[in-house]
Amino acid sequence: EGARQLAERHPLIGDVRGHGLFIGIELVHDRGSLEPAADAVDFVLAEMKHRHHILLSSEGPLYNVLKIKPPAPFSNDDCDRFLTALDEVLTRFSA
Repeated sequence: EGARQLAERHPLIGDVRGHGLFIGIELVHDRGSLEPAADAVDFVLAEMKHRHHILLSSEGPLYNVLKIKPPAPFSNDDCDRFLTALDEVLTRFSA
């Protein structure tokens, strides 16, 4: 749900799909054309790793989907930390 709320603030998020803790966040340059934003995914992966020590991967035929698969012991605080970090990184990319 938190990722869907981020999509309301970040047009770069084209879709959020999946169930439970195993989700994908598709990044697009334009929601109308669904132009893939693989460059944004590369930026997000690097920044989440180096600035926030959060590991993610990319997925999809165009490598524009953030693949989120957190460890089994994942608390509400961990979720909040992830969403705050992702919000900050997406804001920096769009600036």
